[in-house]
Amino acid sequence: MLLAHQPRAPLASYVEKLWYCDGYQGVHRKERVLPNGKFQLVISLAEGPLRAPGSPTEEWGQLAPSLVLGIRSHYSVIHTAVLQSAMGVVFWPGGARVFFDSPADAFYNESVPLDLLWGSGASELRDRLRAASTVVKKFRLLEIALLERVNKGLELHTAVRYALREFTRAPHIRSVLDVTKEAGLSRRRFAQLFREQIGLTPKLFCRLHRFQGVLRQIALGAPVDWADVALAGGYCDQAHLVHEFRDFSGISPSAYLASKRTVAHRLPSD
Repeated sequence: MLLAHQPRAPLASYVEKLWYCDGYQGVHRKERVLPNGKFQLVISLAEGPLRAPGSPTEEWGQLAPSLVLGIRSHYSVIHTAVLQSAMGVVFWPGGARVFFDSPADAFYNESVPLDLLWGSGASELRDRLRAASTVVKKFRLLEIALLERVNKGLELHTAVRYALREFTRAPHIRSVLDVTKEAGLSRRRFAQLFREQIGLTPKLFCRLHRFQGVLRQIALGAPVDWADVALAGGYCDQAHLVHEFRDFSGISPSAYLASKRTVAHRLPSD
């Protein structure tokens, strides 16, 4: 069972979706998860803890009942056999900032146990979620817990909010320097604010967003001409696309296309 839930306002300003998974059975023992530019929270509802996704250099991540997953700039490896029952939160870009005291870039390429951030509140929330009798009640409990944690003092700076709109609309057209000037800040100050509130640099945000656009285009199932994909995605040429694709995924575009993917950002790693 895999269910998604879109929260209502005011939580919808920060959270893209909540999800619930029970009895997950992976087709493959291990899966490669490509970076999706998402900041996430995952809570185990099973008896045992979660294992954080492993990095390309370290296959096994740490164990914890609940984990905050920062934005990643490289692929990770998950062992599907250890996935059982869990709930999670997918935040909008910058949305996670109001729920945690630490700046967003402190989580970059990291998996942090939730109890280090919320103290005993993390285990109390997990206990309540596990005890709830229905999925609807679990979603509601999680919504309430998140709303109680919102710190309005950590809302996005207006310049960062403007930049997010522009970069999301056209990541390969709007240059970081142009958007910085339009935002009315110095290049250094803007980069610092963006990194602290979003979790990565403006340039890397645009690169990741562009990479995700390529994955979405491939997922449509039409025949792929890599030169056309590169041009449509805003890359200088096909070689530039291949280099970026390898940098984020660890494999070539052709190897990705030939893989037996479960979804666009997950493929077998056995």
